[in-house]
Amino acid sequence: MRQRAPKRPAAERKRLILESAQSVFAESGYANSGTEQVARAAGVSASALYRYFPSKRELYLATLRNAGPRLQALWAERAQRSSDPLEAIRLLGQEYYDHLQGRSSYARLWFQALGDADDPDVRDAISANFTGMVDVIAGLIATAQARGLARKDIDPRIAAWHFMAIGFTFDLVHHLALDGELDRARVEAWGHLYIDSLREAPHAPSNDESIPAQGRALPVRQPGRADRPGRGGDPLPQVPASTPDPVGEAHGGGADG
Repeated sequence: MRQRAPKRPAAERKRLILESAQSVFAESGYANSGTEQVARAAGVSASALYRYFPSKRELYLATLRNAGPRLQALWAERAQRSSDPLEAIRLLGQEYYDHLQGRSSYARLWFQALGDADDPDVRDAISANFTGMVDVIAGLIATAQARGLARKDIDPRIAAWHFMAIGFTFDLVHHLALDGELDRARVEAWGHLYIDSLREAPHAPSNDESIPAQGRALPVRQPGRADRPGRGGDPLPQVPASTPDPVGEAHGGGADG
């Protein structure tokens, strides 16, 4: 007589149901998915599924609430392995891009869920997902600031939302099948650009120090210097000195300190 396969523990069965639900809801969205599809994907009966989740809506909400913390925990674990918090952020962004290229259901799940955000419970689950990831990145930036690795004049949370915006662009490009717009070389360059915008400069040159041309992001014309032969245009005029205002600030504004 054929023996039955051993029964899975309840915790493992629930995990399989949630993982299967993530794939099903990511592929078809909430409205076009059924619990029967999830049950088949998880290898359980529909009645077994309903013992864990009394309705499709409860299953959907549980799937959303389960997916976010799993990624946040993974990010936090990866971050602890790096001695440089900013480098950890760069690697997290790069790994996220690579994960998307592997046809991950995670990002597609959240894109699908955005269409259901008029449901307050769905909206809360989405919000918790994104703010949780912002917490991880903002914490890394704050740590970098405390170690003197990141600029003190930036708000860690705003910078973390900037990071999320970059990731959202990865998602958008991928879901629109525009992957050629962002190949890995471009993503790596973008990552370095973002991290460089956060890093504390090792040394700020004084006014009389010259900056090597290769150190500049863009070539800078020197005021008052005649253009080289063969180029059109006049030398840049000298900027007249400004008259201080009542609080001692110069009109016309420049970069702070």
